[in-house]
Amino acid sequence: MKNIIKHEMARIKRVAQGLILLAGLTVSPVLMAQQNAATLEHIQISSVLNVGYRQLPPFSFTDQNGKVTGYTIAVCNLIADKLRQYLKLNNLTIHYIPVNFAERFSALKTRKIDMDCGVNTNAPERTSSVSFSVNYYIAKMRIISLRKNNIHSLADLKGRTVSLTGSSKDLLEFNKANREQHLNISTITTTTINGAFNKMAQNESAALFIDDILAWPLINQSELPDTFSVSAETIGADMHYAIMMRKNDPQFVAFIDSSLKTIFASPINVQLRKKWLAPYACKHTGNQPATPCQHHP
Repeated sequence: MKNIIKHEMARIKRVAQGLILLAGLTVSPVLMAQQNAATLEHIQISSVLNVGYRQLPPFSFTDQNGKVTGYTIAVCNLIADKLRQYLKLNNLTIHYIPVNFAERFSALKTRKIDMDCGVNTNAPERTSSVSFSVNYYIAKMRIISLRKNNIHSLADLKGRTVSLTGSSKDLLEFNKANREQHLNISTITTTTINGAFNKMAQNESAALFIDDILAWPLINQSELPDTFSVSAETIGADMHYAIMMRKNDPQFVAFIDSSLKTIFASPINVQLRKKWLAPYACKHTGNQPATPCQHHP
């Protein structure tokens, strides 16, 4: 009888120890951070850097020759070269992976991409799920519309319908302004900026809300650029652009930040900003006054 009791007590002890170990594995934030903080190690083993991007000229886009380019892409290429040297790799292959506004968060979480070099706004409400680098650009959201509709301010859109990209900071800022000013403006959301622009251009929406620097390439590439107007009025908070990365990977974030600070202090960054951003710094269309849309972080 004593042997049976002794055997049963030993079994219960083993089960309890197993449960404690399992609990530690499932809830330990330290272990979770260790599991996530493997980006540098993964890149070193694979010699591959997966970079997310979207069609958002002048920051990231595929040109007519199929090459992924733009200001942020150029900066991320410089980071990749520093990464190759830091990890002592002979070669580092960069895979550019297109991800839309909604996909970018899950793409980071599932390791489809290592960092997102499309336009990402560094917003407090996002920092619980992703990490951001230091800022590389500050934009302002404005109202883009057909000139014939005579829209100059948010108040002009009361009770009407506008278009924006879904899962964007622009949508959050617009909803806040719409709610606070009791304007009862309806929204059409799309997965791309081009889709939202086309809704406005085809008069399916009265206006498009978009960051100023992203608006000019869309207008310039349209068939009739002079038919559009850009508001002098800005909506919501400033948009701080940054590279987006996985949460709980402080070593990778620190490396990206250190690389960016070095790049920003170098003459090559002046050249890149002049090439990619200066053409859209203070543009205007028709009778719209020029607006100071170029801002440094």
